[in-house]
Amino acid sequence: MLTQTQAPVRHETSTLNCDDLIRKLKSHFQAQDETRRGICLLNAGKFDEAALAFSRASVYGEANQSLASLIAACYVGKGEHEKATQTLTDHIDSSEPSIAIYIRAALGAWMAESRDQAIQILREGISVYPESAELHFQLGTLLSDLEEFEEAELRFTQAVNIDRNHTNALVSLAMCHGLRQDPCSAIACLRRAQQQKPHDPQIGLLLSQAAMAVRQTGALASPRADMPALDPTANREDIEELASIIEADPEFVDSFISIPPGEVDETVFAVLLKTLEIALEKQPEQAELHFHTQQVLTRLGRMHEAIGAGERAIGLNPRFTRALIELGKLYQETDRSVDAANRLEQAVKAGAQYADVFYMLGNLYKSRGDITQAKHAYRKALEINNRYSEARLALEALSV
Repeated sequence: MLTQTQAPVRHETSTLNCDDLIRKLKSHFQAQDETRRGICLLNAGKFDEAALAFSRASVYGEANQSLASLIAACYVGKGEHEKATQTLTDHIDSSEPSIAIYIRAALGAWMAESRDQAIQILREGISVYPESAELHFQLGTLLSDLEEFEEAELRFTQAVNIDRNHTNALVSLAMCHGLRQDPCSAIACLRRAQQQKPHDPQIGLLLSQAAMAVRQTGALASPRADMPALDPTANREDIEELASIIEADPEFVDSFISIPPGEVDETVFAVLLKTLEIALEKQPEQAELHFHTQQVLTRLGRMHEAIGAGERAIGLNPRFTRALIELGKLYQETDRSVDAANRLEQAVKAGAQYADVFYMLGNLYKSRGDITQAKHAYRKALEINNRYSEARLALEALSV
């Protein structure tokens, strides 16, 4: 417990608004639950009910990305990590920078109301890169906005032929089939799109609506939707992106550690642990990464592993006061009072002149019968914060 008049042990420079973070994470898990419910209903042929579940998931607004991406997006929202921002907001094929230039130029012209110029820029890009699925998709999207649906459908078809896993093109092609009153073809496209993004409720909603349209024609509709992976750490690409953020600013993890226990699903900390492990593969010498691994392991209840991570942190930086204090707490919780006192004494020598640290030391000294040192520690705590009631009561009890 830190009192208001004390210097805080935890840095606040990288923490996010805790309430906003909790809201986003809760929305993610609520949307995830509704999406799973929608998939079950869809596969059971209850298309109306499935559509409602997917609609509810869409309202939460946090389901159409992995948990790792959502966590990274929370950081991006702070405007502090240029690399992450670019990765998460720029969906253009980065393997061909020239393709990105064509697309950006076209979208710039489109935003400036130069519709014909935007279309022409994309056509020029396709003449140079005829096998770029992204260029065909972008052109199809602009043509759709101009209600030139026939050519738009051809462009989406071409994008899918080039890249059969281009989810956005598959969804757009399905919409074109819907306009032509061909829900069966729409289902085929949406089925493939849903396989790529089973966590996206919008695709599930469109698939439910297409199935209802097929049923209204008297035909049999039996779309099979995939369930999202249960393992939130399965998407290596998203985890690695989050790892790059934590490598650059390990204290970002503090934002999640500050969430009160029981407020969010434990899965959040499983994702953070996997992310830290990947970050440590690249930077095993970074003490802060080991310390934050210690924090996450503690939150997961894996105390002995947490102690190991903490010891590695202070092995790299013997004056790492935060790691020393956390180690002292862990040793105390695992009935290793001598080790706990040693680590807290090291923290004090390294500059951790906090009332809470002296109070913990006083308790440890008292537990082993060292009354003189216990009194000294409690008095130090009161010198730092004379309103520290627990320390005062403990000192009075010893005096009696």
